[in-house]
Amino acid sequence: MKTTWLKLTLVSIFSVIIPSSCIKETIESKTTLLVERSWRFERYGLDENNNGVIEDAENYMMPCEADDVFTFMVDGAGFFEGYALPCTEGEPAVINFTWSFSNNETELAIFAAPEKINKLDENILEVYYMDQNFQGEAVKFIRRFRH
Repeated sequence: MKTTWLKLTLVSIFSVIIPSSCIKETIESKTTLLVERSWRFERYGLDENNNGVIEDAENYMMPCEADDVFTFMVDGAGFFEGYALPCTEGEPAVINFTWSFSNNETELAIFAAPEKINKLDENILEVYYMDQNFQGEAVKFIRRFRH
């Protein structure tokens, strides 16, 4: 009887420990996803048709921004690099910034007010804030970054 009880106890303990340790390994924190590599601007603009995607006609990104890179560090610091094509004369090659998560890591603040995180995974960072289009309708201003 003692042997059966001991076996059941050990099986119960291992059935809880093993799956929880596997889960911890596969779920990456948002901070880890943000800081593991630098992010390159992919596109940004007003989502005029409210479909959640910035189409070519809605994309405000200028050619000089295509090589812009944002690097986030664990301590909440970061830096922006404009690389080869500056958008304005005399633009610094590197601009430091601070970043932070808020509202249970559902919002990310870079330079200014927090923006809602639409997607953050191993390859894509997409944030947005609400704005108005020319007709006064509420639309999302979406910024999308990629590794």
